Amino acid sequence: MKQILSPAISLFILRELPFARFDFQRWQSLLAISLIGVLIGLDPSLRAVPPDMPDVPVPPLWLAIGVGLVAVWVSFLLILLVLRWWLKRAERWDGQGDLFNLLAASWLVASVLGAVAVAAGVPPLLTLPLYLYAIWVGANALSGAIPKASLGYCIAGILISLIPSTLVTGLIVGLAAAFTMATLGPA
Repeated sequence: MKQILSPAISLFILRELPFARFDFQRWQSLLAISLIGVLIGLDPSLRAVPPDMPDVPVPPLWLAIGVGLVAVWVSFLLILLVLRWWLKRAERWDGQGDLFNLLAASWLVASVLGAVAVAAGVPPLLTLPLYLYAIWVGANALSGAIPKASLGYCIAGILISLIPSTLVTGLIVGLAAAFTMATLGPA
């Protein structure tokens, strides 16, 4: 049985891999994306009270983890849909190969490292280079598996896919904050 970890590490060190390396079982990708969501939910800033707003209630841990899971899954699926469309433009990709598994493997190492660092208290600004590198990892993974798609074309596709993903993630976090205020009231 093929594993997700080997291709994920190879992608993180910018090795180009063919689509055949991503034919591992789907549950591994589902577990990887869910792990990233849980780790994102452990980000202390999701449960922090702003110093200038002491009456804001602290969301419970279960809500922060739930928000992390939902936000990461919605982002992943939006990015997957946009990239599928982007790569099929001008017949760069014929739709053959498991884009879901490729994308999950390309996210795994950088996202876990970044989420663990932030959950451990590293300021998010210091993890920014890692997340920028993750864009390069993803684009390199796509261009390696899809020969007609250049690295620049794949970077553009990822950047375009981040627009709806970021907007929807902001909406999810905002709804969670409103839910916290409505159910817990002022602290």
